[in-house]
Amino acid sequence: MSVLLRVAGLCSALALLTVAFAPAAVAEEIRIHDPWVRWVPEVSERTAAYMRIEAPEGERKILIGVDSPQFDRAEIHESVDEDGRARMVHWSTLRIPAGGERVLEPGGYHIMLIGRLGDALEEGDVVELQMRFQSGEILMVDMPVSRDGVNGDDDHEHHHHH
Repeated sequence: MSVLLRVAGLCSALALLTVAFAPAAVAEEIRIHDPWVRWVPEVSERTAAYMRIEAPEGERKILIGVDSPQFDRAEIHESVDEDGRARMVHWSTLRIPAGGERVLEPGGYHIMLIGRLGDALEEGDVVELQMRFQSGEILMVDMPVSRDGVNGDDDHEHHHHH
């Protein structure tokens, strides 16, 4: 019986070593690229936020809400052209396909920031955006204010998870 216990113990030790040296599973995260908020004149109390949202392979993400401490509310919108007339459509969610991306850009999907609280935004200021996903993930994104968007070569990720 002691031989069986030794073999069982050896198998357990080998199993532990295999687990200890196995590559760690890395949870892929939602990635935000090139975030920016459009500069608007002081008289305007609303503006728009743009970015590229990338979902990990094998898992689609659904954006269910957005907030900013600098605005009364934030909404997911899409600019559409109907019979030569531009209008905005409000969406309650935004789907990002697994392994794909959703581009938020002028003339398309964007985050509408409504009811500016506090001073007017100047170019170079930062707007804080909290993005909530159906999975429970929350991203805090610092978005620079710009007249012309971000430089296309600047593909840094601007976020952190909570």
